[in-house]
Amino acid sequence: MSATLEDAADFVIVGSGAGGATAARVLSAAGHSVIVLEEGPSLLPSQRSRALLPAMDEGMRDMATVATNGRTPIPLLMGRCVGGSTAINSGIIWRMPEDVQHDLRTRLGLTDLLEPTALERCFDQIEADLGVAAVRDEVLGGNAERLRAGSEALGLAGQPIRRNARGCQGSARCLQGCPTGARQSMDVSYLPDAVRNGARIHALSRVQRVLFERGRAVGVSGERLDDTTRKPIGKLSVRARRGVIVAAGAIYTPLLLLRSGLSGLVGHGFQAHPGAAVVGRFDHPISMGYGATQAFEVPLRERGYKLESLALPPELLAARLPGAGAEWQAQLSRLDHFAQFCAVHRAEARGRVKLGTFGGLDVRYELTAADLERVKESVALQTRIMFAAGAVEVYPGVAGVPERLTDPAQAELIRGPNVRRDAFHLLASHHFGTAAAGSDPSASVVSQQLETHAVRGLYVMDASALPTNLGVNPQHSIMAVVRRAAEWLANTEHRSRDAA
Repeated sequence: MSATLEDAADFVIVGSGAGGATAARVLSAAGHSVIVLEEGPSLLPSQRSRALLPAMDEGMRDMATVATNGRTPIPLLMGRCVGGSTAINSGIIWRMPEDVQHDLRTRLGLTDLLEPTALERCFDQIEADLGVAAVRDEVLGGNAERLRAGSEALGLAGQPIRRNARGCQGSARCLQGCPTGARQSMDVSYLPDAVRNGARIHALSRVQRVLFERGRAVGVSGERLDDTTRKPIGKLSVRARRGVIVAAGAIYTPLLLLRSGLSGLVGHGFQAHPGAAVVGRFDHPISMGYGATQAFEVPLRERGYKLESLALPPELLAARLPGAGAEWQAQLSRLDHFAQFCAVHRAEARGRVKLGTFGGLDVRYELTAADLERVKESVALQTRIMFAAGAVEVYPGVAGVPERLTDPAQAELIRGPNVRRDAFHLLASHHFGTAAAGSDPSASVVSQQLETHAVRGLYVMDASALPTNLGVNPQHSIMAVVRRAAEWLANTEHRSRDAA
């Protein structure tokens, strides 16, 4: 059998994450033929590796080694498998904050896309589809209980996290892919729905270019990949009769558009939520390995960040422990005595995704001075919460600060004037804004219908279209905005087809 793929459909969708899967479900339900192309593999929950490194190789892009360029490189966590990043995240669900909605409606004219009543309807329906609910007490886990206890002791209001995880068993293995299928990632929810409606999904299909004819998108080209080596084994050519939807994420969507010849503001305005974590050691077992991966949160949007419990696999936790040799091995013998919190920051920094050498990726991004102060504050606060929860030692992971803190007062060292941007181990898992939506073609890449201003029939339906970071987990907002645009598209195309 030839590895070359030639196919055609009404709509071709590049990417199978929150945006691509939502578009596929809406359009296929409306009777349109749909093809979804995904660069990564397709894996059932039962097929996923339980060991950390093989699982990261299966489901993450380049094993989380892609990073920003600049004085302080920040790794960029992205999924690369059927389901996209929804297959490797914790299923956290937040609605787009009302202040963000208001800003985008008034400043960028997104009054139709973000019409409040329609947007709430989308949120309600998605939550019903995915069984969204707060984490149950029985699967909070000791890690989350420490965050709850410590934050309450300091007078901070927290809450169990709302997640799309029906019947979560508390395996703390979300990053490797939910072993039970409880998390309603796109590969177990919206994509199967789309397939039942007639959609076709082609995994291991790397799209390299969008094809245009007379100013309209008419298909894509690329290559097919080997299941084991991920090396090219054949060509890819898929025609789109009605439109091409790019939903490869805020890093690879602009890269594909640039390689296809678009320019202007494509790739500009990159934003993210850089994250920083703190580990604490307790004199009694915590059992971090049990519970939802992220189960409890302390929202502090007025300060520009949100705190979360973060249960990591033992392999990753071990890498955060101080010491070497026998000392480090002694730490490993009591892994169940550690807890970990993290903070996600609504950074104000804006960067740019560019074509690098030989057409590769170049992400330019630097935190501002205000962002640095925000990170310092959150890490210091996490340290104080750890001690308030009963930790005997805290490991902030900040260069220039003692690797072991034994007194809450030492948290102030983290906020010292000599602590620089490169002192922190950051990770950015939420990316935004590289093909921003707007009513003004001179100040945006796509319209309120998420169609590019430059090319007819070419749509961007992922976080690239969100003009700003949200300060909260973005999956729900991506799905709601894409649902709005896909419903318009489905109805418009139906009217066009009926008229013909």
